[in-house]
Amino acid sequence: MTKDLKTSPAQARARDKWKEKNKEKQKKYVSKSHAKKYIKDLVESVEELEEVQAWIEERAKDFKD
Repeated sequence: MTKDLKTSPAQARARDKWKEKNKEKQKKYVSKSHAKKYIKDLVESVEELEEVQAWIEERAKDFKD
């Protein structure tokens, strides 16, 4: 019995080629996704959320100057 692939071999090659060519973009996408998951699903208290908010505010200062 053969396993049906959800992604065609050609599409998988194209995806892998893009990932290899765009490592920094891929790293940014993954990091953003992890940050969003942490905020939406893993934060367990207001204090943790405030800590994240403080990091964001501190980082935002870098762009205001």
